[in-house]
Amino acid sequence: MKEGEGIQRWLAIMLIIIIIAIIILAVLFLPKVVKAENSYKSFSFQVQNKQAVIETTDSLGKRLSMINLIAAPIIKNDRFCIAVRDLENFGITITWIEETKTVVLKSPNNIHFEYRIGSRIYLLNKEKHRMDIAPFIENGRTFIPIRYFAQALGAKEIIYIVETKSVILTWLLGID
Repeated sequence: MKEGEGIQRWLAIMLIIIIIAIIILAVLFLPKVVKAENSYKSFSFQVQNKQAVIETTDSLGKRLSMINLIAAPIIKNDRFCIAVRDLENFGITITWIEETKTVVLKSPNNIHFEYRIGSRIYLLNKEKHRMDIAPFIENGRTFIPIRYFAQALGAKEIIYIVETKSVILTWLLGID
C-alpha cells in the first residue's frame, strides 16, 4: 500500500457515510410535499351548528377555515338536510321561483338542479331523479337532503358521524 492510500480510503468511506446521513436526515426532517393526487377539500357540517369547517389539503399542506351558515343543518326523516342558501359556499347560483315553489341551482361547472317544495322528484341537468324526502321550508328557509346534491357535484366521500350528528363531504382537487 502506497503512502496516503489508507487516508484516501478512510476519507472516501467517511464521505459516503456523511452523504448517507444527510439523505436520511433530509427524508426524516424536511416537510413532506402532498402529492397532487392526494389533494382534497372537505366540508364538515353539524346539526344545529351555524358554522361549518372547510379543510383543504394540497401541495401547500393542510388548511382549515370556518364559514358561517345562514341556517344550521337539520335532520328530517333520518336525512341530513342543509339550507339551500348555504349552497352558495359551493359557488352555486340560486334562483327561487315563487309561483311553483321551485328552487333552481346552477354550479360553476354548469350542473343544473331543480327542486320543488314537497316533491321527491328533482331535475339534474333536466333528467328526473327521486330523493328519499322532499325539499321543505322551515323557519323561512328551504332545505334539501345534502347527499343527492353532493353526489351530483362529484363528492368522492360522504360520511355521516352518528355520535356528533355531522356530515363530511370530500372532493378530490385537480380532477375535472
